[in-house]
Amino acid sequence: MAFSLVWSLGYLISIIVFSTVIGLIFYFNETSKKDLAKYLFVSVICTFAMIYVMGLFKDQLYSAIGIYNYALLFLIAFILILIGYLLSKEKTFKGSFKKVLSLSYLSFLLVALVCVLSRSDLFGLNSLQVTLVTTILFNLLIVAVFFTLKKFNLIAESFKMLRDLYFIFGIYFLIVSLFLPNIISLNMEDMKPINIVSIESMIFTFVFIVVVTVLGLWYYRKNTLLK
Repeated sequence: MAFSLVWSLGYLISIIVFSTVIGLIFYFNETSKKDLAKYLFVSVICTFAMIYVMGLFKDQLYSAIGIYNYALLFLIAFILILIGYLLSKEKTFKGSFKKVLSLSYLSFLLVALVCVLSRSDLFGLNSLQVTLVTTILFNLLIVAVFFTLKKFNLIAESFKMLRDLYFIFGIYFLIVSLFLPNIISLNMEDMKPINIVSIESMIFTFVFIVVVTVLGLWYYRKNTLLK
Protein backbone atom coordinates (compact mmCIF):
# COMPACT_ATOMS: atom_id res chain seq x y z
CA MET A 1 0.00 0.00 0.00
CA ALA A 2 2.79 2.39 0.92
CA PHE A 3 4.60 1.79 -2.38
CA SER A 4 1.39 2.26 -4.31
CA LEU A 5 1.01 5.68 -2.66
CA VAL A 6 4.63 6.57 -3.48
CA TRP A 7 4.16 5.76 -7.17
CA SER A 8 0.85 7.62 -7.21
CA LEU A 9 2.39 10.74 -5.70
CA GLY A 10 5.31 10.51 -8.11
CA TYR A 11 2.88 10.32 -11.00
CA LEU A 12 0.93 13.33 -9.73
CA ILE A 13 4.10 15.36 -9.24
CA SER A 14 5.27 14.54 -12.78
CA ILE A 15 1.97 15.80 -14.17
CA ILE A 16 2.33 19.07 -12.24
CA VAL A 17 6.00 19.56 -13.15
CA PHE A 18 5.72 18.90 -16.88
CA SER A 19 2.46 20.79 -17.34
CA THR A 20 4.07 23.76 -15.59
CA VAL A 21 7.15 23.55 -17.80
CA ILE A 22 5.08 23.33 -20.97
CA GLY A 23 3.03 26.31 -19.80
CA LEU A 24 6.30 28.21 -19.39
CA ILE A 25 7.37 27.19 -22.89
CA PHE A 26 4.22 28.65 -24.41
CA TYR A 27 4.61 31.80 -22.33
CA PHE A 28 8.20 32.44 -23.35
CA ASN A 29 7.35 31.71 -26.98
CA GLU A 30 4.59 34.34 -26.82
CA THR A 31 2.15 31.79 -28.20
CA SER A 32 -1.25 33.10 -29.26
CA LYS A 33 -4.46 31.81 -27.70
CA LYS A 34 -5.42 30.27 -31.03
CA ASP A 35 -2.17 28.29 -31.31
CA LEU A 36 -2.48 27.23 -27.68
CA ALA A 37 -5.99 25.96 -28.36
CA LYS A 38 -4.68 23.93 -31.33
CA TYR A 39 -1.99 22.35 -29.19
CA LEU A 40 -4.44 21.53 -26.41
CA PHE A 41 -6.76 19.83 -28.88
CA VAL A 42 -3.95 17.57 -30.07
CA SER A 43 -2.59 17.14 -26.53
CA VAL A 44 -5.94 15.97 -25.14
CA ILE A 45 -6.28 13.30 -27.83
CA CYS A 46 -2.65 12.12 -27.65
CA THR A 47 -2.47 12.13 -23.86
CA PHE A 48 -5.70 10.19 -23.50
CA ALA A 49 -4.70 7.62 -26.11
CA MET A 50 -1.13 7.08 -24.87
CA ILE A 51 -1.92 6.88 -21.15
CA TYR A 52 -4.89 4.60 -21.73
CA VAL A 53 -2.83 2.21 -23.87
CA MET A 54 -0.10 2.17 -21.19
CA GLY A 55 -2.61 1.22 -18.51
CA LEU A 56 -4.41 -1.27 -20.71
CA PHE A 57 -1.26 -3.16 -21.69
CA LYS A 58 0.87 -2.52 -18.61
CA ASP A 59 1.28 -6.24 -17.90
CA GLN A 60 2.58 -6.88 -21.40
CA LEU A 61 4.83 -3.82 -21.23
CA TYR A 62 6.15 -4.91 -17.85
CA SER A 63 6.93 -8.40 -19.13
CA ALA A 64 8.86 -6.85 -22.01
CA ILE A 65 10.79 -4.30 -19.95
CA GLY A 66 10.75 -6.01 -16.56
CA ILE A 67 12.19 -4.42 -13.45
CA TYR A 68 14.62 -2.55 -15.69
CA ASN A 69 12.01 0.12 -16.32
CA TYR A 70 14.22 2.40 -14.21
CA ALA A 71 16.56 2.48 -17.22
CA LEU A 72 13.95 4.70 -18.88
CA LEU A 73 14.90 7.37 -16.35
CA PHE A 74 18.38 7.47 -17.90
CA LEU A 75 16.73 8.27 -21.20
CA ILE A 76 14.54 10.93 -19.57
CA ALA A 77 17.58 12.49 -17.89
CA PHE A 78 19.40 12.59 -21.24
CA ILE A 79 16.43 14.22 -22.98
CA LEU A 80 16.03 16.88 -20.28
CA ILE A 81 19.72 17.75 -20.29
CA LEU A 82 19.58 17.88 -24.10
CA ILE A 83 16.70 20.37 -23.87
CA GLY A 84 18.75 22.48 -21.47
CA TYR A 85 21.61 22.42 -23.96
CA LEU A 86 19.31 23.47 -26.81
CA LEU A 87 18.02 26.37 -24.75
CA SER A 88 21.55 27.45 -23.86
CA LYS A 89 22.38 27.90 -27.54
CA GLU A 90 19.87 30.70 -28.12
CA LYS A 91 17.98 33.47 -26.37
CA THR A 92 14.54 32.83 -27.89
CA PHE A 93 12.38 29.89 -28.92
CA LYS A 94 12.37 30.76 -32.62
CA GLY A 95 14.74 27.98 -33.59
CA SER A 96 13.95 25.27 -31.07
CA PHE A 97 10.35 25.79 -29.91
CA LYS A 98 8.98 22.65 -31.58
CA LYS A 99 11.95 20.54 -30.49
CA VAL A 100 11.74 21.70 -26.88
CA LEU A 101 7.97 21.22 -26.77
CA SER A 102 8.09 17.75 -28.36
CA LEU A 103 10.93 16.52 -26.15
CA SER A 104 9.22 17.89 -23.02
CA TYR A 105 6.01 16.06 -23.86
CA LEU A 106 7.95 12.89 -24.67
CA SER A 107 9.68 13.12 -21.28
CA PHE A 108 6.31 13.35 -19.57
CA LEU A 109 5.03 10.25 -21.39
CA LEU A 110 8.16 8.31 -20.42
CA VAL A 111 7.72 9.28 -16.76
CA ALA A 112 4.09 8.19 -16.98
CA LEU A 113 5.23 4.88 -18.45
CA VAL A 114 7.66 4.30 -15.58
CA CYS A 115 4.91 4.97 -13.03
CA VAL A 116 2.39 2.77 -14.83
CA LEU A 117 4.94 -0.06 -15.05
CA SER A 118 5.30 0.04 -11.27
CA ARG A 119 2.35 -2.39 -11.38
CA SER A 120 0.80 -0.51 -8.50
CA ASP A 121 -2.67 0.95 -8.76
CA LEU A 122 -2.38 4.70 -9.13
CA PHE A 123 -4.61 6.16 -6.40
CA GLY A 124 -6.67 2.96 -6.61
CA LEU A 125 -8.14 4.00 -9.99
CA ASN A 126 -8.60 1.81 -13.04
CA SER A 127 -6.94 2.52 -16.39
CA LEU A 128 -9.78 4.62 -17.77
CA GLN A 129 -10.06 6.72 -14.61
CA VAL A 130 -6.31 7.32 -14.46
CA THR A 131 -6.36 8.33 -18.12
CA LEU A 132 -9.21 10.80 -17.66
CA VAL A 133 -7.66 12.37 -14.55
CA THR A 134 -4.25 12.66 -16.25
CA THR A 135 -5.62 14.18 -19.45
CA ILE A 136 -7.83 16.72 -17.70
CA LEU A 137 -5.34 17.74 -15.00
CA PHE A 138 -2.33 17.91 -17.33
CA ASN A 139 -3.98 20.18 -19.89
CA LEU A 140 -5.86 22.33 -17.37
CA LEU A 141 -2.58 23.10 -15.57
CA ILE A 142 -0.95 24.12 -18.85
CA VAL A 143 -3.78 26.59 -19.43
CA ALA A 144 -3.65 27.82 -15.83
CA VAL A 145 0.13 28.42 -15.91
CA PHE A 146 0.00 30.14 -19.31
CA PHE A 147 -2.80 32.58 -18.47
CA THR A 148 -1.49 33.26 -14.96
CA LEU A 149 1.87 34.31 -16.38
CA LYS A 150 0.14 36.35 -19.07
CA LYS A 151 -2.08 38.16 -16.60
CA PHE A 152 0.60 39.07 -14.08
CA ASN A 153 3.49 39.27 -16.58
CA LEU A 154 5.67 37.14 -14.33
CA ILE A 155 9.32 36.26 -15.04
CA ALA A 156 9.04 37.83 -18.49
CA GLU A 157 12.81 38.34 -18.71
CA SER A 158 13.91 35.12 -17.01
CA PHE A 159 14.31 32.87 -20.04
CA LYS A 160 17.58 31.61 -18.57
CA MET A 161 15.66 30.16 -15.63
CA LEU A 162 13.86 27.69 -17.89
CA ARG A 163 17.16 26.40 -19.25
CA ASP A 164 18.48 25.93 -15.72
CA LEU A 165 15.29 24.10 -14.73
CA TYR A 166 15.87 21.50 -17.44
CA PHE A 167 19.43 20.91 -16.29
CA ILE A 168 18.20 20.51 -12.70
CA PHE A 169 15.43 18.12 -13.76
CA GLY A 170 17.90 16.13 -15.84
CA ILE A 171 20.32 15.73 -12.94
CA TYR A 172 17.42 14.85 -10.63
CA PHE A 173 16.20 12.05 -12.91
CA LEU A 174 19.76 10.81 -13.28
CA ILE A 175 20.09 10.53 -9.51
CA VAL A 176 16.68 8.88 -9.15
CA SER A 177 17.61 6.31 -11.80
CA LEU A 178 20.56 5.30 -9.63
CA PHE A 179 18.45 4.90 -6.48
CA LEU A 180 15.33 3.37 -8.02
CA PRO A 181 16.64 -0.22 -8.23
CA ASN A 182 17.24 -0.11 -4.47
CA ILE A 183 13.78 1.34 -3.88
CA ILE A 184 12.23 -1.41 -5.99
CA SER A 185 14.11 -4.05 -4.01
CA LEU A 186 12.45 -2.82 -0.82
CA ASN A 187 9.13 -4.01 -2.23
CA MET A 188 10.33 -7.60 -2.56
CA GLU A 189 8.87 -10.20 -0.24
CA ASP A 190 12.27 -11.55 0.77
CA MET A 191 13.44 -8.21 2.16
CA LYS A 192 15.61 -8.61 5.24
CA PRO A 193 15.63 -6.31 8.27
CA ILE A 194 17.96 -3.33 8.01
CA ASN A 195 20.60 -3.12 10.74
CA ILE A 196 22.24 0.19 11.58
CA VAL A 197 25.72 -0.53 12.90
CA SER A 198 26.33 2.81 14.57
CA ILE A 199 24.21 5.93 14.82
CA GLU A 200 27.31 7.91 15.81
CA SER A 201 29.16 6.88 12.66
CA MET A 202 26.21 7.92 10.50
CA ILE A 203 26.10 11.34 12.17
CA PHE A 204 29.85 11.72 11.75
CA THR A 205 29.62 10.80 8.07
CA PHE A 206 26.83 13.33 7.50
CA VAL A 207 28.76 16.11 9.25
CA PHE A 208 31.89 15.21 7.31
CA ILE A 209 30.02 15.46 3.98
CA VAL A 210 28.61 18.87 4.96
CA VAL A 211 32.07 20.16 5.94
CA VAL A 212 33.64 18.92 2.71
CA THR A 213 30.83 20.52 0.69
CA VAL A 214 31.27 23.87 2.43
CA LEU A 215 35.03 23.80 1.94
CA GLY A 216 34.56 22.87 -1.71
CA LEU A 217 32.22 25.82 -2.29
CA TRP A 218 34.61 28.17 -0.49
CA TYR A 219 37.52 26.93 -2.60
CA TYR A 220 35.47 27.37 -5.76
CA ARG A 221 34.75 31.02 -4.92
CA LYS A 222 38.40 31.77 -4.11
CA ASN A 223 40.03 29.93 -7.00
CA THR A 224 39.44 31.98 -10.16
CA LEU A 225 40.83 29.20 -12.33
CA LEU A 226 37.72 27.14 -11.68
CA LYS A 227 35.26 29.93 -12.50
